[in-house]
Amino acid sequence: MIARNPLNDQAVARAVIVVLNLPVPDDHRVWAQAEALRDDGAAVTVVCPAIRGKTPGSETIDGIDVVYFRSFEGAGRLGTIVEGAWTTFVSSRAAKRALRGPASARMLQVCNPPDMLFGLLRWARRRGCRTVYDQHDVVPALAGSRPAFRRLERFFLACERRTVAAADVVLTPSQEQVERLRLLYNRQAVVVRTASIVESAGGTRHPQNDETAKPHELVLGYLGVIGEQDGVGDLLDAVVALRARGLTGFRVEIAGDGPALPAVREQAARQGLGELVRLHGWLGPRQIAAFLDGIDAMVVPDPDIEFNHYCAMNKVTHAMARGIPVVLRPLRENSRLVAGAAVIAEDMSPSAFADALETLLTVPSETREAIGRKLHEIFEAELAWHSSAPRYLEAASPARRVHQ
Repeated sequence: MIARNPLNDQAVARAVIVVLNLPVPDDHRVWAQAEALRDDGAAVTVVCPAIRGKTPGSETIDGIDVVYFRSFEGAGRLGTIVEGAWTTFVSSRAAKRALRGPASARMLQVCNPPDMLFGLLRWARRRGCRTVYDQHDVVPALAGSRPAFRRLERFFLACERRTVAAADVVLTPSQEQVERLRLLYNRQAVVVRTASIVESAGGTRHPQNDETAKPHELVLGYLGVIGEQDGVGDLLDAVVALRARGLTGFRVEIAGDGPALPAVREQAARQGLGELVRLHGWLGPRQIAAFLDGIDAMVVPDPDIEFNHYCAMNKVTHAMARGIPVVLRPLRENSRLVAGAAVIAEDMSPSAFADALETLLTVPSETREAIGRKLHEIFEAELAWHSSAPRYLEAASPARRVHQ
């Protein structure tokens, strides 16, 4: 595909972004980056998997070319390896095709997980492309957090090392990841905070009206992946503890999907939490907006494992963007994001997390509202996309290198 200016038929800057684990525009971070590149004057192609209801093929969305490659979501260690190998092959082929043809400047950006596209980065660099590695997650730490994948931790570390070495620019959403990359590889990464913000559905608070809703009931929400490292089981245990303490007038809404969802459903049933906990499964963008409109606080039960300390979690920034109070365990990066304004558990223990939830449930409503306002102020000042977009474009945009 040739990048051309439709006004004068001159070759223009071309940017290709490859993401392997989510399609666009569902991946809000990647989509915000693509829109920023487009607005900066580049012709943009995003290569991503045809999952979550997407169909293999090509289409243009808001002036951005999108290539959906045929893919699947692997289960278990073998399935994950096969998925990684397949997506690496087919996405590399699509990206090379998109980069061909005349252009005044080219940029290739690859996003993890996994870190399998170092070969593509090397291929692009040899052909004069600017190469960008956007490290969404610390894959070696993620592998180390899952018993079935611990044997692959060294393999993923080697892949990460090669990906970092093949990139002209390294991006990350987390200051903890910046420090790790500096220590391991002596590379300075650029912090580009998450753009994963879903606009309001436009209704009043608590649009999820149904027979389970009760007047003046506080709604605690969890939004994200439900995996071994996400602590949703600990959240259910905390709800049991709160019930045992005699706390009433609240319920928990859990939105998300992942390998641990069946186990979480079974645990909720076993603990008799049917009236207190509802599991929604995977939600689309409009459903996420309605979900966020319907909660009074976001809970972050993710436990004390290395991977979680590196993550600038989307559920935290989602809540901060909307002025929703946050209750979390003292994870390093997320504690940095909220800057002391959230309700943070005293330590990582399940009992301390239950204590933090109790604090939020029992403080006056004015205090909860003040927490939400402060978090929104921090988000607007430091974390919103308008703060990160200039850094991203300066580091990655090929349109800014046309006349250099």
